[in-house]
Amino acid sequence: MKPGFILREAFDGFRRNVTITVAMVITTAISLALVATGVLLTNMTSETKDIYLDRIEVMVQFDDAVSVADQDCSGPECSAVRGALEGNSEVESVTYRNKAQSYERFVELFQESDPQLVAQTSPDAFPAALHVRLVDPLDTSAIDEVRDMPGVATVVDQGDDLRGATRNLDAIRNASFILAVVQGVAAVLLIMNMVQMAAFQRRTEVSIMRMVGATRWYTQAPFVIEAVFAALLGSVLAVAGMFAGKAMILDKALRSLYDSHLIARITTSDIWTIAPLVVVAGVVVAAVTAQVTLRWYVKK
Repeated sequence: MKPGFILREAFDGFRRNVTITVAMVITTAISLALVATGVLLTNMTSETKDIYLDRIEVMVQFDDAVSVADQDCSGPECSAVRGALEGNSEVESVTYRNKAQSYERFVELFQESDPQLVAQTSPDAFPAALHVRLVDPLDTSAIDEVRDMPGVATVVDQGDDLRGATRNLDAIRNASFILAVVQGVAAVLLIMNMVQMAAFQRRTEVSIMRMVGATRWYTQAPFVIEAVFAALLGSVLAVAGMFAGKAMILDKALRSLYDSHLIARITTSDIWTIAPLVVVAGVVVAAVTAQVTLRWYVKK
């Protein structure tokens, strides 16, 4: 077996089928980049949830009668709601703030960022409320049990915004995976066409080699290497495209959200982590597709 001959034949085939090979490289790059984007968004969504989980509370706000009369949650309505929450295993902690304390908390949060809003807000604008920390902030089943209890006016769930944000990220991720599948099918078909064209162009040469005793693997190896090399180029192009997209588009578009810690960052190390998987996936799919195509197309 002469590795030099196999490589020479592979690169000769690459040169002869340059148009379809370039199309396969580009399609493979787009497909792998979309898959990688979906994975990165999945990690980003998970890390974004982690940012907010320690901040999320559910506020059970009381009506005016309870808010005015009850300063320490000793009244029957407030104590009943608090007892129901504290007795639920899904509740981590419950903190009561009367009207004055709710206003003080508002001032503490917005005095520096929006002093005009603080100046225009009356201390009587805030009801008394129970601030509830849940074991799983995205599971509000414990709150559902007290929504209709006497004295409860409204329930404000800060997790609604997080669920909306993660749904949007999940939708983008799902779209990336769907497009990746479409592009992946196109890449596989291009690999099959490229291998078939190369095998047809060299059918006489392959037949002579088989007649003089060359093994199937020896005659088919150049076609497989040709497909693998094209897929390798596509994989490298996909990784380079992700780095370029991060630096030129993503970081600039999301800078304010990153700086405000509203969403988790996609870092350079995240791309380096997924890059080997992208390259291996592209090479393996190309090799398997080429081998299966040859088994089906070249019968002897």
